[in-house]
Amino acid sequence: MSNHALLSAAINADFQIQIEIFEKKTSCEIRIHIEERNDAAVLDRAAFVFDHLGMHKTKQRNALLVYIQIYPSALAIIGDLGIHPHVKESTWEVWKNQLIKDFSQGHFSQGMSKLLEDVAQHLAHAFPWHTDDINELSDSISR
Repeated sequence: MSNHALLSAAINADFQIQIEIFEKKTSCEIRIHIEERNDAAVLDRAAFVFDHLGMHKTKQRNALLVYIQIYPSALAIIGDLGIHPHVKESTWEVWKNQLIKDFSQGHFSQGMSKLLEDVAQHLAHAFPWHTDDINELSDSISR
């Protein structure tokens, strides 16, 4: 399975369901953004997309972005100001490297599911989900 499978409607629908599941485990908000091609530095581009999507506007500043670039192949996982005190730099790297490994083996849905489960488990203590939690950001996959 090629990285272009990430553009399929089935994978995108699965990712959206996984976001909805994630957001029932923590009050954090998460978006997944997929681009076919970009030549900017991956972290610069992810930061631009984060800002462009208005992800810094959550009440607790607890949004995360999974940025996926198909060509050249790259990804980044970044979080807002409220997230950083709760996640070590090494943890960001572990999450990113595991997702890269899963994606390189064509395990797109399983890799994203594992990532979101790990992130939710890590952040649930700092950002617990409540029954009155408001979904502040769209769960749809952006492009």
